[in-house]
Amino acid sequence: MNLRFSLAISFLFMYSFKVAAQELPFVHYTPDNELNPLPSAMATNVFQDSEGFIWMAIHSSGLVRYDGTKKDLYGQKDGVKDLGVWQVVEDKLGYLWVTSNSGLVVSKEPVSNYKNGRRLSFTSEYEGKSLYSEIVNLNQIAVDSSGIVWVGTVGKGFLKYLINEKRNLEVDTLNIEKKGNTPQQITTVFSGKGGILAGIGGGQLVRISGNKIQLIYSSGKNSEDQNFASILEDEKGKIWAYRQNGEVLLFQSELSEPIKIAQLKQSNIASLATVTEGSVWAVSGVNGIIRFNDQSGEIIGLFTRSNGLLSDNVFNVSKDREGNVWIAQSGGISKLRFNFNAFENFSTRSIAGEKPILPSAKVNSILTVPASSYPFRVLVGTEGGVSCISEDGSSTYITQANGLTGDWVNGLELDLEGRIWIATTQGLNGLVFDPKLVLKDAVELKTITINGKTGILFTIPNSPPIIASEKLVIKGSTEVEDISSIWFAGLRSIVGIVSGKIYVFGIESGLPPVLNKSIAFDGNGHLWVGTVDKGIYRSIKKITLASLSKDADFADESKLFEQFWSTQNGAPTNHIEKLLWKNGKMWVGTQEGLLLLDQNAGAILDHITKENGLPANNAVSFAVAPNTQNLWIGTNSGLAEVDMESGKVLNQVTKQDGLIANEVWLYGSVKVNDEGLVYYGTSNGLSIYNPRLDRKNNVPPVVVLTSALISYRTEGRNEAIFEYSALSFSNISGVKYKTRLVGYDDDWSPETNQKRLRYTNLPAFFWSKSYTLEVMAINDSGVESSEPMTYTFWVKPIWWLRWWAFLIVLFIFGMVIFYLDRIQRKRVLRKEREIAKLREAELQAEAAIAKSLASEAQAQALKADNEKKAIELEKIQELEKAYQELKSAQNQLIQAEKMASLGRLATGIAHEIKNPLNFVNNFAALSSELVDELTQAMRDNNQVEIDYLMENLKINAGLIENHGKRADAIVRSMMQHTRLGKSTFEIVEINNLVEKYIDLTYNSKGANNPGFFTTIKKDFQPNLKKVKVSGQEIGQVLINIIGNAFDAVWEKTKNNPVGFEPEVTVSTFMAGDKVGIRISDNGPGVPSENQEKIFEPFFTTKPTGEGTGLGLSLSYEIITHGHNGSLLLEKKNGEGASFVILLPVY
Repeated sequence: MNLRFSLAISFLFMYSFKVAAQELPFVHYTPDNELNPLPSAMATNVFQDSEGFIWMAIHSSGLVRYDGTKKDLYGQKDGVKDLGVWQVVEDKLGYLWVTSNSGLVVSKEPVSNYKNGRRLSFTSEYEGKSLYSEIVNLNQIAVDSSGIVWVGTVGKGFLKYLINEKRNLEVDTLNIEKKGNTPQQITTVFSGKGGILAGIGGGQLVRISGNKIQLIYSSGKNSEDQNFASILEDEKGKIWAYRQNGEVLLFQSELSEPIKIAQLKQSNIASLATVTEGSVWAVSGVNGIIRFNDQSGEIIGLFTRSNGLLSDNVFNVSKDREGNVWIAQSGGISKLRFNFNAFENFSTRSIAGEKPILPSAKVNSILTVPASSYPFRVLVGTEGGVSCISEDGSSTYITQANGLTGDWVNGLELDLEGRIWIATTQGLNGLVFDPKLVLKDAVELKTITINGKTGILFTIPNSPPIIASEKLVIKGSTEVEDISSIWFAGLRSIVGIVSGKIYVFGIESGLPPVLNKSIAFDGNGHLWVGTVDKGIYRSIKKITLASLSKDADFADESKLFEQFWSTQNGAPTNHIEKLLWKNGKMWVGTQEGLLLLDQNAGAILDHITKENGLPANNAVSFAVAPNTQNLWIGTNSGLAEVDMESGKVLNQVTKQDGLIANEVWLYGSVKVNDEGLVYYGTSNGLSIYNPRLDRKNNVPPVVVLTSALISYRTEGRNEAIFEYSALSFSNISGVKYKTRLVGYDDDWSPETNQKRLRYTNLPAFFWSKSYTLEVMAINDSGVESSEPMTYTFWVKPIWWLRWWAFLIVLFIFGMVIFYLDRIQRKRVLRKEREIAKLREAELQAEAAIAKSLASEAQAQALKADNEKKAIELEKIQELEKAYQELKSAQNQLIQAEKMASLGRLATGIAHEIKNPLNFVNNFAALSSELVDELTQAMRDNNQVEIDYLMENLKINAGLIENHGKRADAIVRSMMQHTRLGKSTFEIVEINNLVEKYIDLTYNSKGANNPGFFTTIKKDFQPNLKKVKVSGQEIGQVLINIIGNAFDAVWEKTKNNPVGFEPEVTVSTFMAGDKVGIRISDNGPGVPSENQEKIFEPFFTTKPTGEGTGLGLSLSYEIITHGHNGSLLLEKKNGEGASFVILLPVY
């Protein structure tokens, strides 16, 4: 076929000048990066796998997998046989194939199997089958729609690899023969819509479908420079081909004659890709990147080092799922965000030796003009003069050398007549291209040529240093017409140019002797002046064209301006950055945010700050977009778009989006032209932002777990550390995360930038417990992950909380109980033996009396009585001894347990036992006297007297026995409450038990508190189900709680002696399968602040020495742990107290 030449080639040279100085918003990844540097600089390929990871082929270092946070290097230890890698592709099942100088390697498993930080492993021998081991260069591998991997070789034709559904490797070959049956070199392979496209040695282009080969084009020359280095078939079926001799060919169809659309420099490295809509990108080892219109083949762009590329030696360009463009080149890898077309950047950088667009990076002011009327499209005022940027991207400087009063340019404005005003720190200049527009007062006229057009630069004499400029509307002579005017804020004065006349107002007009920074007219015609540290000044009178023309109106100029708004009347600061009148309100920019003021009273109508969505609080410069009527605000952290009706921040634009820098530089650094283009002057240069070309990143971010570590400390603590990352690369720092750990905290965390989580001491009991970590990501456009990343893991319990540890503890506890039970049994048997001996003595005495002779009856009876008396005396002594032991036990118990309840018990028992003891003592003394009388009667042989005395002795002995048994019962009760032995559980009637301990507690309280009295109400439900309890333990609980109730009403009685009737109510009831005891009083109650800690050990509200704080605590332990019941305080405040005991029925 013959080649047709396209006129598009000429555009290459025309367009290269236009784009030569525009800087693209690249993000670079190089070995020089401080964080996560590349291992070396030569990058040959960038590929995104199906999981979302970015793979970077770094020649001489291996592969790098990038997750947006860190870069993992894969080398020979991971199976990458040769570090001179060229390209990465993925087959249909998710296996990665890597080409290098030593052939092929493939991942051992699909990428979807490598989860949670697990590293991939590669091999050059799959299932015992060795892969191709000779060099496979860039663009010599492709995957077709059926999943077959096609590898082009030198001299061996095609190698076809397929890992099938059974994970078996199938290998096949396809030779392309030439005359003489000699296999040819395959220079490039591409998987197209209709099959595989391939470049064959000698300049041939073929399509392969199955094993059918179709020749599309042949150069007819057997020359290496005719070989195809790269092929692309676009969505419309057009075939693009890049030759090693630099020719770019376009085939409108397979049957059409190719068009030569560009002749670039010769290169054996080339690549073609469709990465942006409407264009095809061609890269090579010497030309950088050339963009073609995908319809006409016309060159529409050229990216080189001048635009910010690391090198003109570009190997590969690709697009990720979000639309971000990745460029592999000599020097590293560069990334362009998906919306890079929305930004143009200009700076002072001279990357390839070209003249910088700007003379200084500090942009103070901006002016856009109609390009059809002027030899430039935008003027940029900097600290080094004015840059006049033309349509083709070139620039011309205007500096002091050309006649400017100074190089520090703070203001640029265009008046209605066509004059361009340039305000500097040294004075005011004008630029015109019509000599008639030069003002009559102008001096120092100088001719200047800009892009071939001659103009005149003139100076306004005696003009002050200017800090900012404004184009304002002033009322005309009739106060109906509006006239455009130019105003300049300067040091100690302001300057106005109205209808070609210059007006100056300074200190004599009432302005302060400080730096004025901004000027605005309100709707009433008053002129507002913002100052650096004096707040806002406002003209007292309306300023119109008519009033400016009548000197009489301003005869008393000292009263023309007065301070209107400052910190003294509501301003948050006196430092005013910018003023703008719009929609009947004054917008005020300050370091404390953007404020909306009422024009009459100066009241703050709205205050917009960082909390409302501004990137930062310092609203330095802003301008209204004519097409949307929204306000664009420059801050130190980027641009913000604000709806002027609602005050809502609609959008933020930062360096991460494509701005050259975030920091706005000065008061005139934000401008918006009629088409809505936002011009943003920064500390690093100028950005031009087109909101219409910007779009949201609507791709939900995918979160991957990159590391999971569960560890256990020697002291038993566990620790779980997780690292994760969102595979969203458009604005990595703008991605936020929210997390939750299901099983521990089911609520989502607040959104943060943190990519690492750490948990310690996650609870687990008996067996290992499972937890599930869930992570959601939100990208910079606010789009959430479609589903959370989940990771389930298990935490082992601390060794002493594991099931076998509990069994060991239970076994030891059981053995202790068993041992204590044996001891208690021995004590019971010993006590029973002692009782049996006593009973045996009694029976022996009774038998002796029955068998005695009549003659010896009296003597024997007396002897038996004496023995009985001895026994009774022994019992009395035992009672005395028991009494002493009781007192000793009481003191020991009080000292050991600090329990006031046992103290009251001991006092009550002592009170109870004194009555039987008094009886025993009195009747013992009386019996002694009767014995003396009996002896005398026997001497006198007075049988009647003897019988009478014997009868009395018998009665006395019975009384002594009864009162002894009573004392014995009291002592037994006391012994039970000492709890020295194991508690005995028995089935009891709860009403009887409660009745008994009410009386015992009441007697004890009365013995200790003379004058104590209270009404006791008993409301016992009959026929309660029986309970199996330890009587002595439940008794101790009842004494503690009833005693506390008595104390409460007695204390209230003493404090309220008149009109108060103390009352304690004890009731029993059934509550389901539990028996309940309620003890209530009408005392002062338990304060609410004490109710939560009433059952805590050692907590007491009694004075020091009157309570130990153990009574309710021990009662709670007895009821809950000892009897599986409940002890509750029914919460009342100031209405008495009510305690409820619930015990399970038997």
